[in-house]
Parts: sequence; C-alpha cells; structure tokens
Amino acid sequence: MTTSPPLIISVSGIRGIVGASFTDDTVRRFAHAFATELPMNARILLARDTRPSGENFAAVAIKALAEAGCHVFDLGVCATPAAKLMVLELQAHAALILTASHNPADWNGMKLVRADGIFLDAAAGRRVESAYHRSKRRTGDGRVESVARDDVESRLLRRILDVVDVDAIRAAHLRVAVDPCNGTGALFLPRLFEALAVSAHFIHDTPDGQFAHEPEPIAENLVDLSRAVTEAGCQVGFATDPDADRVALVGETGQPLGEDLTLALAVQVVTERRKGPVVTTLSTSQVVTDAATANGCPVILTPVGEVHVVDAMVAEGAVIGGEGNGGVILTDVDPGRDAAVGIALILESLARNGRPLTELAAALPQYSIEKRKVSCSEQDLQRALDGLVQRYPEALRHPVQDGVKLYMEGTFQCPWIHLRPSNTEPVVRIIAECEQRQDAVELCAVAEGLLRGE
Repeated sequence: MTTSPPLIISVSGIRGIVGASFTDDTVRRFAHAFATELPMNARILLARDTRPSGENFAAVAIKALAEAGCHVFDLGVCATPAAKLMVLELQAHAALILTASHNPADWNGMKLVRADGIFLDAAAGRRVESAYHRSKRRTGDGRVESVARDDVESRLLRRILDVVDVDAIRAAHLRVAVDPCNGTGALFLPRLFEALAVSAHFIHDTPDGQFAHEPEPIAENLVDLSRAVTEAGCQVGFATDPDADRVALVGETGQPLGEDLTLALAVQVVTERRKGPVVTTLSTSQVVTDAATANGCPVILTPVGEVHVVDAMVAEGAVIGGEGNGGVILTDVDPGRDAAVGIALILESLARNGRPLTELAAALPQYSIEKRKVSCSEQDLQRALDGLVQRYPEALRHPVQDGVKLYMEGTFQCPWIHLRPSNTEPVVRIIAECEQRQDAVELCAVAEGLLRGE
C-alpha cells in the first residue's frame, strides 16, 4: 500500500497533497499561526495560483486571517512575483500566497512573505511552524478588501519596462511562442508582450490550473512548446511554471536549452551594462559564474532557496541574482524570482545582439549538467554525505552549508557534484556538472549508489 508524501515545510514554503497532507485545516492553522507573528490589524496580502483547489483554500485563509484581526488584501489569482511586489507597493506587513509552484496538479501549498517582500527566512519559518503545531491563534476584528488585477499588473509592468531596453526590443519585431502551462503567466504575459511590441503565439494559456502537462518547466515537459516554436517560426519559446517565477527557454530550432542558461543569458545582458556582485546558489551551473566573471563581476554562492539568494543580494548590493532552475531576480523590479523579468532580459539580449538564441547560448562556455532525485531516509542521506567526502579526499568542499558540494579538481571550478535534501519534494537531489556528459553521469551514479547503500 502506498502512502501519501508528508507535508513539506522548508524555506521554500509549505507543500502537500490536496486532501491528504494539505487540507483546509492545514491552511486554517498556518494562517492563524502566521497571524500571531504579525501585529494586530496587520496588512496582509492573499494571492493564489490557478490550481482549482486554490479558490476554496483562499476562502479558508481569508476567513482565518480576518478572525485573527488582520486587514486582508485579496489579490485573487496572481503570480507570486506580482504578489511580492504588492507587499512593497501597499506597505503591507506580509503576504500568504497559495501555490505549490512547479509541483504536480494534486499538490498545493503556501509561500509566506515578510514585510520587505522576501520569503520568511529559516528562523521566522520555524517560529510559524512551532505556532502551527501548537495550534496557536488569536482573535480580532479584521476586514477584507479586494485589489484590482489591473492595478497589480500595471505596477509590475512599469517596473519591468524601467530596467530593459524597451526601444531595442520594440525595434527588433520579435516573434515568440509561450507556454504558461495554464498558470498565472497566462494573465500578465500578454500585456508584457504588447508593451514590448512582441508578437506572441500562446499555447496552454487558459488560466484554469488544468495543467496540459507536468508543470515543471524542464526539457521533457517542453515538447508542445518546441513544436509551437518551429511551426510558428518563432525566435524563442518561453515556458513558465504555474506561479510564474521560473522560465525555461526553447531555441529557434525547437531545441530546449538547459534551465541554467536562462539565468546565464540574463546575467550576461545585465552585467554588460552594470557592474556589481552576482548571487546564485550552490546548485547553479558554472556557466552562470562564467557569464558574470567575463564581465568583471564577482559571484557569491548561497544555499539553495530563493530567500538565501535575495537576502545575499540585498546585503551585497547585487546587480542580478537567481537560481539555476530558470529563476531570475532583479531586486529593482521585485524581491524574488520573476519569469516576466527573465523573459524581458532574454528579449533584450536577442534584440541587442541580433543573433539567434542558439548562437548566443553556444557562445557561452559549454558544460554538461546531470540532475537526479532519489527518495531515501535521513539516515541514508547522512551516510551518503559522509561517504561522498570520504570517497574524494582530494576534492575541495564548498564552505557554504547545504548538503555537500565537492569540486573534484581542488579549485572552485567544474567538475563538481552537489548532494542535498530538496526544499520542495520528499527527495534528495543529486546534481553534477562536468565538461563531458558521461563524467557527470558517472558522478551522479556514485552519489546515487551511496544513497542506496551500494
């Protein structure tokens, strides 16, 4: 008999299977717990992605927050980046966003946001989790008001247009294919493309949460988009996840590009005109570091998790940051990953260079990155972490703590392997990068064997 995955609670939020580990009671108790961390009459935003279960969960959350004495601003169906921006725009104390991001359709979850528009850090998350387990709550006289989608989208659009070369993009007369996977990207992206005079061919753009394919924007889920790019004669294809904070690319030939190339190309275009630190995670490809250092910009690596990246960006005054999963961050726009920002920067790169996307990608250093995920116990993971270090005594271990990342040749360069527990799924992630694919495959096989006790 199979068992449902447990509720996952991490710096990436709360996620579970609808009706099993994620229920009305989960939402109600977390909403009350979150409210106890806020002042009475706190201004809190509520948003959700397009998953059908979100409407009911939103009603549960709104009721709980109002009962706890909060002033709730209901954004309705809204992309995560836009909701985070509205925390700043409305000078709110917090936001609760109902989404399971890239997880399959039978999942839902919550992302909790603090007053600076950034996700809760680990310490704040632990306090809320403790309050949840104790069913902590308070009562007060709250109220609810709705925020118009046009207002939200107009604010986000203005910020994006302020940071890209609008004239160059408009003059390029670009044609793109877009797959928002029936998520929130279907709501805002048409407006972005119209403002940039980009001709857009959409597929799977009914924002009803009935995902046309598995929603994570990785190569195996981009078959329809690849076909749309070639059939419509587009220069690029964009695939976003359901809450529109990640974007993957398909080249003009219909070939999906690696997830990390979204950030690498975005870093390249930003650091060509603006110098400063670049922040990304331990699991991100070396090609992102190469793109930054080629333009004289230092790179800072953090544990995996958007909050770690954004906190470091703010502390270091970074010009751009992000994660290797297609998450691009420009804090001048909003304090987190934003698919629309990534799209705008890729459009600028195409417009300014006047070259096909596949040529731009081919001009970057070439690596092969292998990614796997394995279910195992905490004991198996610890044994594998220890075993990996013992197996490669000459390797250089990165000092940032998030599982173990080893650089096999003793310098902070490729080849490397990273073994860590996932923040979003009940699995352990194995990521290896080498110049040759077979070498990366072999490194991953060693780590997987250690996890399985082989």
